[in-house]
Amino acid sequence: MAENNKPIPIEQSVLAQFEPIARLSANRLEELAGVCFAEYISKDLDPTRMSNNGLQALYILKGDLGIRYENGNKVILRAGTDAAKHPLDANKLKIRDTIALTPVEIVRIDLDLLDIMLTWDQLSGYPPAQTQKSLHSQNGKRGFK
Repeated sequence: MAENNKPIPIEQSVLAQFEPIARLSANRLEELAGVCFAEYISKDLDPTRMSNNGLQALYILKGDLGIRYENGNKVILRAGTDAAKHPLDANKLKIRDTIALTPVEIVRIDLDLLDIMLTWDQLSGYPPAQTQKSLHSQNGKRGFK
C-alpha cells in the first residue's frame, strides 16, 4: 500500500526484472501484473511479519531491508541489486525477521499462482517475454543484402 493506503499497480516491465517471473510469457506477465500491487512499508517495520508462512514470494522494489537469519547471520538487501532480483529467502535460509532500514516498497506474489503460470507457459511452449522482445528487436534490425 502506498502511504495514503491506496494500492500501487506494478508495471509489467518492473515484474519482468525478477526471477523466476522473467521466464513468463508476455500474456502471463500481463495477467500477473493485473493482480500485483506494491506495498509501502515504513522504516523500522518488518514486512515479513505479515507473510503467509512461506506461501508468498516477496520482492523488494525500493529501499533497503535488513535480514536476520535463524543461524544469526545478517545481510542488507538493497532494491535494484542482483540479489534483489530473486525473492526474499529464495535460498531457503530460514529468515528469523527483517527490518525496513529505509521506507521500502515490496510486492508479494502467491507462490501457487506463480507456479501455475510458469507451468502453463512451459506446457504451451510460449517463449519468455524477454525473449519475445529481443526477437522483435532483432527482426526489426535485420537488413537484406
